[in-house]
Amino acid sequence: MKDTTLSKLGGACSILTGVTSILALGGYLQVAPELQDACRCPDKFLASLAHTSFMMYGVGYGLLALHALLAIAAVLAISESVRSANEGWVRLTSTLAIIGLAVFAIHAVWHMTLDPAKAAAYVQGDAAVKAALTVPGALQSLDPGAWFRFGLVGFWVLVVSLLALRGGMWPKPLAAVGIGVALMYWLAVVGEVAQSQILIGIFAGVGGVILLPIWYIWLGLRLRKASEGAPIGESGAA
Repeated sequence: MKDTTLSKLGGACSILTGVTSILALGGYLQVAPELQDACRCPDKFLASLAHTSFMMYGVGYGLLALHALLAIAAVLAISESVRSANEGWVRLTSTLAIIGLAVFAIHAVWHMTLDPAKAAAYVQGDAAVKAALTVPGALQSLDPGAWFRFGLVGFWVLVVSLLALRGGMWPKPLAAVGIGVALMYWLAVVGEVAQSQILIGIFAGVGGVILLPIWYIWLGLRLRKASEGAPIGESGAA
């Protein structure tokens, strides 16, 4: 009897990955612009964060960390479902995606725990403290440029979507959404490298609140059906 525990658990986690994407990146779009751009304006970022509810800021990054951890289970299950199309590429890119998501989770916890303390030190400190906290790179993230967080994950999404499309494993619209998700991930990389809030905003709004949830939730439902023995090929119900 085939073991369906990975499909069942991965499907549930994939659905929750989509839900947390909506909550976390939807919330990101609601915060003050100064809190969206720590790299270019660290003084404004720290001053604004000092007057922001820690609960609001902490919950946002906590959701991002949860999103990344749930996505790891989703990567394992989604990759297994298309492994027969090209085992080498699936294993390679899924491993890279898991590394990227682990960095994403650490990045989120890093900011959730350290940024509020830096903001408090900034508003209470003298000129020397303020200068030390706002030097170039003082607030740099664990993954500058988001090459791991978004680049590696986007590469995996593109590969599995193209393999599933070529092999007729998914409906064509689902594969097309996956390709769009990959492009959104790489748009975020470009936005991080160029420090463009417009591009990052497009990723958060179009990618994080629309395309990513559709893709992860749709795949999660298909994986859940697969765990119950329902067909999930291109002609399947989901």
